[in-house]
Amino acid sequence: MQTHPECLPCLLMQADATARLATSDPAQQQALMAEVTALLAGCDRALSPPEIAATMYRLIAEQSGVADPYATLKRQGNELARAMEKQARERIQATNDPLLAAVQYAMAGNIIDYGAHHDFDANGILTVCLNRTPAINDYEKLQQELAATRTVLYLADNCGELVFDGLLIEQLGREVTVAIKERPIINDALAADAIACGIDRRCRIISNGTDCPGTPLANVSADFRRFFDQADLVISKGQGNLETLSECSRSLYFLLTVKCGVVARYLATRTARPVAIGDAILLKHQGAAA
Repeated sequence: MQTHPECLPCLLMQADATARLATSDPAQQQALMAEVTALLAGCDRALSPPEIAATMYRLIAEQSGVADPYATLKRQGNELARAMEKQARERIQATNDPLLAAVQYAMAGNIIDYGAHHDFDANGILTVCLNRTPAINDYEKLQQELAATRTVLYLADNCGELVFDGLLIEQLGREVTVAIKERPIINDALAADAIACGIDRRCRIISNGTDCPGTPLANVSADFRRFFDQADLVISKGQGNLETLSECSRSLYFLLTVKCGVVARYLATRTARPVAIGDAILLKHQGAAA
């Protein structure tokens, strides 16, 4: 996906929030925002939003001297999600279709802001997740492909929700490799987060070689690209991965909750189905050659 004009104000809002995490000095915050504004004014909108965001966050980290402004929020997110893990697993195992229930929890985990919300009703969220119907639901296709699948590459997204990803990985029952980011970017998961969420006890963890909040194939490591090309099945988690992989040539499954109008309209146009912000999505991407 290319960057839409609507993406630029959103990126500015993200930059402002990050600058405030990086420094409490109003003068430095203002200086950071001035540099971000100049960067966005001259950005190449043929790039995807996550690719532009990576450059923007890199600038903030370099200028502020704070490599990981979201470190505290990420740790809090991991801890809170782990506290919900036991109950979520029990509810998944109690359903008639544990794989479907695990998919539902993974989609829902993509929208819960663990760092910002410490007092939300966990039981209420779990109940909603279990009964949620995706706006686009290619679950039957996923079931059929899994039957003939030996290896799965799972592209992770954020901290915290990794706990729910782990519950889905348990239900996949295949040889799974989880790809995380190489360096800090927003609240995207790193190797330390995968370990904190127990993913390392279930499967192999690799880095995609980037600090982009997505998976830009032109910039990933050779090791990651080998896994991406050779895996029997790829599950791509989160909106950033959709934005960077929407035109890729191989088939895969997008698993996410829609967080903005640009992506909602893109999916609605592509699938001829109504999609709104907040909708859960499980979409098979056929690949550019299909």
